[in-house]
Amino acid sequence: MAALSWLVALAAPLSGGATTPAQPTALAVRVDRIVAPDGTLVAGGWIVVRGGRIEAVAAASAPAGAQTLEFDGGVAAPGFIDAVTELGAAGDLTEPARAFTPELQAADAFHPDHSSFLRAARGGVTTVGISPTSGNVVGGRLAVVRTHGEQGVAVLAGAGPMRLALSPSAFDYTRAPTSRIGALPKLREMVAADALKGAGATIVDAGTPDEIRLAIETIGAAGRSVALLQPRRADDALESVKGSGAFALVGPFDLDTSERDLRLPLVLAAAGVSVAFTAGGDPAALRLTAALATRAGLDPKLALQALTSVPARILGVDSDSASLQAGRRADLVVFHGDPLDLGSKIELVLVGGSLVAPKAATSVAPKKESR
Repeated sequence: MAALSWLVALAAPLSGGATTPAQPTALAVRVDRIVAPDGTLVAGGWIVVRGGRIEAVAAASAPAGAQTLEFDGGVAAPGFIDAVTELGAAGDLTEPARAFTPELQAADAFHPDHSSFLRAARGGVTTVGISPTSGNVVGGRLAVVRTHGEQGVAVLAGAGPMRLALSPSAFDYTRAPTSRIGALPKLREMVAADALKGAGATIVDAGTPDEIRLAIETIGAAGRSVALLQPRRADDALESVKGSGAFALVGPFDLDTSERDLRLPLVLAAAGVSVAFTAGGDPAALRLTAALATRAGLDPKLALQALTSVPARILGVDSDSASLQAGRRADLVVFHGDPLDLGSKIELVLVGGSLVAPKAATSVAPKKESR
């Protein structure tokens, strides 16, 4: 196999004998189809990556001098995003003594050398949110993390979303407040003081109709976007969610998941809710969740959005990733077939342009100058 370290810094001599870094070598990946920003599959071509960014999509030819990879039957999709995980930080993401911990930063707790990140990257998950748990009413801020890179796993810049919980797990009889009715005044005070401001949406664990209504009224009414985490009974709260602009984070699903739960993404999408899938950073479970939701009636393009653009909006990184467009971060996955078909193998993963151990990429060679 030819060397895969194609991101090499080149130097070109100047007239005075000085040198300046030349443009990084381009990588050109040819596929048959490409997942468009709206989740539809469109005609493929060459995707050109340079310096960790996408330079061109569906180009007719590869640039001269580029490293090239060609995948017959290949379908290129944006890297998948799982917005709520505990990768590399399990057990360190809750402060048990207090119910309100807005100062907690998940970025301080995760371990970048944890093997779960490479597993996620190899499975096509290129970005994750590392989140405080639902043990506190205000749990703290998520860290938005890329799962691989030339310099390793890294937290993306900026304040991540805030994590809240209105579910029973946030209330402990040994500490105050012990109920939602006791927590809401302080929560509303913090919202009014803009103490929960951050990138993306405020993620709120809210499963019952009452919890969902309170989350939307308390957070959404203050002009903040709300992402409802595991809103399992949202089909009984459609009047609250319709027109609210809320997101929903659902999953993981498996073969034992009830039909009601499997149909929830379809029901919420019909009510105008943008749905994202989450599976704790497990790439196989994330794809299975999307496939089962599609089998239950969800439009495949919405299922692909639920793996890419919607979680990116929740995390506040939608302007830089989650779609294959010129200028975006080069986070992409090449499948041999439809990404929602569980039989489609992953042939290539790039995270920020960094190559993640492809098994099927057997040739990486510079494209010769045309004569």
